[in-house]
Amino acid sequence: MKFSCISIPRNVITGICASLLFTVPFGASAAEEVAASNSNDAKIEEVLVLANHLPSNASNVGSSVSSINTDDFARQANFDVSQLLRTIPNMSVNRAGPLGALTQVRIRGAEANHTLVLIDGVEVNDVGNGSEFNFAHLAGADISRVEVLRGPQSARFGADTIGGVIGIFTNQATEPGVKTNVNVETGSFQTHYGSAGVSVAQPDGDNLWTGQLNVSRMISDGYSASTLGNENDGFEDSSARGSLGYRWGDASLVKVTISQTEIDAQGDEQDFDFPSTATQGLVIDADQNNASKQRFANLLLQTEYFGWQQQLSVSESKNRSRFFDEGTLVSGLNGERSKVDLQTSKLVQVGDLTHSLLIGAQYEGREFENIYPSIGGANYAAKDRQESLIGEYVLQTPSRSIALSVRADDNQRFDNATTSRVTLSQNLPQNLRLHSSWGQGIANPTFFELFGFTPNSFTGNPNLQPEESTSWDLGLSGSFWGERAGFDLTYFSADLTNEIETVFDMTTFTSSPANQTGDSQRHGWEMSIDATISEQLSLAAHWNFLHSRDPDARDEVRRPEKSGSVSAHYKSSNDKGRVSLHVLHNGKNEDSEFIFSTTQDRVTLASYTLVNLTASYDLKPNVTVYLRGENLLDDDYQEVFGYQAPGVGVYAGLKARF
Repeated sequence: MKFSCISIPRNVITGICASLLFTVPFGASAAEEVAASNSNDAKIEEVLVLANHLPSNASNVGSSVSSINTDDFARQANFDVSQLLRTIPNMSVNRAGPLGALTQVRIRGAEANHTLVLIDGVEVNDVGNGSEFNFAHLAGADISRVEVLRGPQSARFGADTIGGVIGIFTNQATEPGVKTNVNVETGSFQTHYGSAGVSVAQPDGDNLWTGQLNVSRMISDGYSASTLGNENDGFEDSSARGSLGYRWGDASLVKVTISQTEIDAQGDEQDFDFPSTATQGLVIDADQNNASKQRFANLLLQTEYFGWQQQLSVSESKNRSRFFDEGTLVSGLNGERSKVDLQTSKLVQVGDLTHSLLIGAQYEGREFENIYPSIGGANYAAKDRQESLIGEYVLQTPSRSIALSVRADDNQRFDNATTSRVTLSQNLPQNLRLHSSWGQGIANPTFFELFGFTPNSFTGNPNLQPEESTSWDLGLSGSFWGERAGFDLTYFSADLTNEIETVFDMTTFTSSPANQTGDSQRHGWEMSIDATISEQLSLAAHWNFLHSRDPDARDEVRRPEKSGSVSAHYKSSNDKGRVSLHVLHNGKNEDSEFIFSTTQDRVTLASYTLVNLTASYDLKPNVTVYLRGENLLDDDYQEVFGYQAPGVGVYAGLKARF
C-alpha cells in the first residue's frame, strides 16, 4: 500500500495494531500421516494436504503449491520459519527489527493480512491485531514441514486468503512407546533456547491412544532496532503445546489440542513528536515493548458411516496484546474467535477414476476489544458472526485432476459473499505437466479498521467494504535427467478491488481508512528447479519477477520486483553429517517514508543477499549437535525503512532423543 501527503499504507496501521481457528478438512490426520511417511523416508511421491480436501500427490495438483521438508536439511537444527519461506517462490518477508519484532509475509504481492496461516491445520491469524499472523510467534516451534498454497483460496478457507495459505506442520508422535526429547541452543546476541517434549503412543487392542506435550523457552538480548541508536531490544518467548487423542477403527479419531504462546518483544519508536525534531519520521531508541499471548483449544472428531467420513471441529482462540512505554500500559487489543465446523466427505473409486465430494457448514463468531487506559472514549468492544456453506468436488485420474470449490458466506456485518475456485492438472508427453487455477478471494475489513481509535492519530471507518480479488495462473512443470531433476514455470495475474488504504489528513495530522477506487494489479513469473546430483547432494533454486501496482500505478511497498534463492543440501555417506546452504536474494523495493521535511513519501530500500549455513552431526543415533550461521557475509540491509536488520549470527545447539 502507499503513503503520500494523503495516504498511509494499510500494512503500517495493521502492523502497529497487528485468532482464527480453522481445521483444514481432514487436514490434521492427513498431516500426521504425511509427517509419519516423511520421518520414515517411506513415501515415493510427495503428498500435499492443503491443495484439496483429498490429500493428493504433488504431480496431480492443479494449484500452485510449494513445500519444504526440514528432514532434507541439516538434521534436528532449529529453523527460523520466515527464513525458510524465502526459499519458496514469490514470498516477500519483512521483519521490523530484531528477533521478536513484527514479521510479515506477503504472497504474490498481496497484503500481509491476505495470507492465512495454519499450524497443524489450525488457523492462527490474530483477529484482534489486523487479522494477520505475526511470525515472531514461531520462534520456539518444532517445525517438520511447510506447505504454501498460492493464489486466492476463499472458496476453501474463507476470508484473508487473497494471497494464499501457509501450512506449518510440527513434529508429531508416529511410533509406539514413550519418546522424549531435549534441545538446547545458544548463540549471537546472547540468544538462548531450550525445549523439552514427551510423546506417548499406547496401543489399546486394535486402537491407539496418543499424547504429546512440548514446552520451550527463548531469551535474547537482541540489538537496537533503530539505526540511530545503540540500546538493545530484547525478546522473550515461552510456549507450550499439548494434545491427547484416541484412534479406533480405520477412520475414527477424537483429539484435543491446547496451545499457548507468550512473547515479550522490546522495540523502538518512530519519532512523530510535534513540533518536529531533527529525527522526525525516523526510528529512534525508546523503552517500548509489546507483550502478546496467543491461546487456542480445538476438539476434533472424525468417524465414518455408510462410506461417508464425518468431521466435527469445535474451537476457540484468544489473542491478547499489550503495548507499554517506559513500563506504562499505553494500549491493548483483545481478539477472540469461536468456531464450529461440520463436514462430510465421500470418496468413490471407479477403475482409474477417483471421485471425492465434500460438503460442509461452519459457524464463526468473532469478538474484539480496544483498550486505552488514558482515554475512556477509546475503550470499546465489537463483535460479529458468519455462517457458511462449503462444497468441493475432486476428480482424479492417473494423468489428470480437476477440483471445483464453492463457498457461500452469510455475514452479519457485510454483504453476503459467494466465492469459487477451479484447478486443473494435465499430464503431457515427454514428462511434462500443465497446471492451472482460477479463484476468487475476499478480505473483510479488520475490527481496528472499522472501529479503531488512537488519540490524535487514527479513527476507524465503519462503512468500509470487503476487499475482493480474482486471480489465475498457468504453469508448466516437468522432469528430465532420468527424473533426477525437475522444473516449474508459472505465470500469474491478479486484480484487487476495494483495496483499503489509510488516508492521512495533513491539516489535522489524523488518519482514517477508506476503500480505494480502481484496481490494484499484480502479475509475474515464478521459476524453480531442483535436482538430485547424487545420493549425497541435492540442489534447488527459484527466481521471481513480480509487478505489484496500486490503482494510481505506483509500486506497492515491500514487494521486490526480483527475488530468488539457491539451496544446497549435502549428507555424508553414513548419513551422520549434513550441511545445508541457502543463498537468499531480495531485490530493491520501495517502502513508505514519513519524514515531513522531505518532498517524497517513498524511499527505495537497497537489494541484499543473505548467506545462511547449517551443519549437523550425529554423535550417537539419538544425539545430534548442530551449528547454524545467518547472514554470514554480514550484509548491511533494511527490510522495513528505519529498522536495522541483524549482522552475522552464529548459533550452536544439541538435541537428544530418548
